[in-house]
Amino acid sequence: MAVCPNCGGMLRFDIAGQCMKCDSCTSTFDPYAFQYGGSAEESTEYDVTVFKCPQCGGEIFSTDQTAAGFCSYCGSSNVLESHLTKEKRPEFIIPFKKTKEDCKNIFKSHTKKALFAPADFKSEGRIDSFRGIYMPYWLYDMSQNNPIDVKTSTSHRRGDYIITDHYICGGFLDCSYNGVSYDASSAFADDISNEIAPFNVKDITEFSPAFLSGFYADLADVPVNTYEDAAIDLAQEGTYNYIKKSSPMSKESFDESKAAVKGRIKTEINAERSAMFPVWFMTYRNRDRVAYATVNGQTGRVSSDIPVSVPKYLLCAGIIAVILFFIFQMFFTLLPGTVLTIIGFVSLISGIMYASQMKSIVAQENHDDDLGLRSRMDKKKQSRLDAQKGAYFADTDEPFVLTERDIKNSKRRRKEAKKNENKGTYIVLIVAMIFIGIPILFSVFGGILTFAFSGSILSTVIVGLSLLVNIILTVTSSRNIKLMDSKKGISSLLWTVMGLGISLGVLIVNPVADIIYYIAAVAAMVGILIALIDMILCYNLLAMRPLPQFEMYKGGDDRA
Repeated sequence: MAVCPNCGGMLRFDIAGQCMKCDSCTSTFDPYAFQYGGSAEESTEYDVTVFKCPQCGGEIFSTDQTAAGFCSYCGSSNVLESHLTKEKRPEFIIPFKKTKEDCKNIFKSHTKKALFAPADFKSEGRIDSFRGIYMPYWLYDMSQNNPIDVKTSTSHRRGDYIITDHYICGGFLDCSYNGVSYDASSAFADDISNEIAPFNVKDITEFSPAFLSGFYADLADVPVNTYEDAAIDLAQEGTYNYIKKSSPMSKESFDESKAAVKGRIKTEINAERSAMFPVWFMTYRNRDRVAYATVNGQTGRVSSDIPVSVPKYLLCAGIIAVILFFIFQMFFTLLPGTVLTIIGFVSLISGIMYASQMKSIVAQENHDDDLGLRSRMDKKKQSRLDAQKGAYFADTDEPFVLTERDIKNSKRRRKEAKKNENKGTYIVLIVAMIFIGIPILFSVFGGILTFAFSGSILSTVIVGLSLLVNIILTVTSSRNIKLMDSKKGISSLLWTVMGLGISLGVLIVNPVADIIYYIAAVAAMVGILIALIDMILCYNLLAMRPLPQFEMYKGGDDRA
């Protein structure tokens, strides 16, 4: 903690003045005028206070010894546990440029059009909970110095012929990329860090712990080599775009694929450096899910997980539906068959959207797009495997990674999981055949009869096609639901399928009374509505993330 030399008050980094400022006498000082950690260790370590959440296990640190009010990762209001330790000094830092007031105004402007966001999400008290946190980053300096040849061609017309000339264009690359950054915290999701990027390295400066005074910082726990391939690919992509669009070769037509050209761009990583970048961080918690709002503390770029309030959404949808109903009544005459045709289109679109949401939730929960977190989880998995090395089977002296018992248990679990998965799939298919299979078998004959007597074969085909597609989507989404930790049960598309089955049956029978058509339409709409509500809830699963840190820390309470 930095202390004012004049009055002994606490010094904090003042964003507006880019200097250290005393809380008591308002004196200002140069951030590099203060020493942390002792002169012998000044080049490698400095003293910090680590705050750990007793509920989710998330850790942040600060040069101040005051207790944090709440956890920025899970939103818990418990007083965080703290202890003094030493941390390795990063090489560089970008100080905060946007004040908290700037951050609040940027966020208000960002969420102004978020009509369906919960009221608490945009409340003044919630917005006031933004915390300034320095996030760790790895910086990669790369160079490309090698000759490169590209097969190109040009074409021109001569009389009735088109003549193509083929060339090999050559050149020498002399490119450098400095400060390509990737976040080094597994708790900081890659999609968030990508959305608030880039940081402008023109403001980067040598690290001093004084910049942390009045703020928090996250711990770097992602290995430096995690993003090497991604950084190299980014540099190759940038150079390829230059060759293709801005270099003298850009006038030629490339005869080789993009991957082939990029493969000839030899990229070397010259240096890997550590840095801290400024981020304003807000947490919105609802039961066991959290939504994050982050603002780039240098540029003001925003990334926000905005959940949807189901009551607000349904109220707005109801008002729009009533307005459209009166408009259609004034200008159009909708026949019963036409109503079912429209419903068939709507159910087809909603079914595709629903199945896509299920797939996205599985990808998010598996951290498919979060390279930093997956590297941390893979590292822990490897450490468990390493701990098992040296175990022996009972009938051999050769060492194996896993014990015989581990292998047997693994095979048993795989068989049970496959059996349960197939069982669930069979149940869905049986239900689909009972309620819908028979109408589908007769849909062709029904379509012919319908066409002969009423000319509504188009409605039958559209509803039948939508029914078939929704059956397939119901099976696939049910499989994805089984892979989720956040959602269980069967797919809500089953209600849509049943409603479409009733509609298809009515179209096949072709009753005289219009009221039967409208009853079928209501049944189909109820099924779509149930799926729609579930889809909104699923969207909130995507917008709001699981409580963090459970895979990485012990002692957390996931019921908090």
